[in-house]
Amino acid sequence: MKIRALLAALAAAALPILAQAQAFPSKPVTIVLSYAAGGPTDFLARTLGEKVSARIGQPVLVDPKPGANERVATEYLLRQPADGYTTVLVALPHATNPAVFASLPYDTFKEFIGLVHLVNIPVILTVKSDSPIRNFADFAAFAKSKPGEAMFGSPGAATSSHLTIELLGTLTGAGFTHVPYKGDAPAMTELMGGRIVASVNSLPGALGQIRGGRVRAIGISSAQRVPILPDVPTFAEQGHPEAITATWFGLIVRSATPRDVVAKLNAEFNAALALPDVKEKLNDRGMTTVGGSPESYAAFIRAENERWAKVVKARGIKIE
Repeated sequence: MKIRALLAALAAAALPILAQAQAFPSKPVTIVLSYAAGGPTDFLARTLGEKVSARIGQPVLVDPKPGANERVATEYLLRQPADGYTTVLVALPHATNPAVFASLPYDTFKEFIGLVHLVNIPVILTVKSDSPIRNFADFAAFAKSKPGEAMFGSPGAATSSHLTIELLGTLTGAGFTHVPYKGDAPAMTELMGGRIVASVNSLPGALGQIRGGRVRAIGISSAQRVPILPDVPTFAEQGHPEAITATWFGLIVRSATPRDVVAKLNAEFNAALALPDVKEKLNDRGMTTVGGSPESYAAFIRAENERWAKVVKARGIKIE
């Protein structure tokens, strides 16, 4: 009888947990941004969050926690329950941090799992509109002829933007001087002010200044020219097919998150990405939707780690 009573008590205690899992989501879901509000990640999170919220019947909140090359947001995630109610929107630094930091307070590949690969965005290299530099070959030649003066800005160290130029440096033997900023907007401001020679950014971060004629694009990292900027040649066209890269964004959760919750969230975000109006909004900002399974995204993150760790080592990139 005591055993029966104990089993009954355990079953009763488990009922709320089972009910909660079956009812997911029963409260708001939060997308934590690794970057500041108002930029491309904010736009992406809010665009998708609105659609997912309508589908799941719960608010999808956006909470920016920028800093430390995405570590602020990811460390915050580790302090939250592994229940799927908190997810972090990350980019390439999530994959490259193990290579650029001497140590991390977490294991990237054990403590987090990919939820869904959201979008890819090409990286674009720009100069001032009146610059004599017309293409990437000119920029590389300038770097070789004036060591230390080929200063380029980026939205941060070890971002896709930064590493794309470092990759091009390894391919051409050119040495560029990197100036990291806290986002695309400050880098663009410094370029227009003439304090740096060039800037490399995600396409959405430079698009407004390009369209306004304040800066001129001299190369883009996509495999083909992008429809919204058909006159900008790719790096591949300019002789560097290895420099096809992307600034990518996706969502991660804690690895202990229940599989059914991961599957549910993955399905809802994939459904939002497939909506025609969402595709149109994102395409207009230079973002190409991706989607797919958690497993495919996890494999992609590992592949990016392996690819860029070689560039990090070759160029001696470290963050203290």
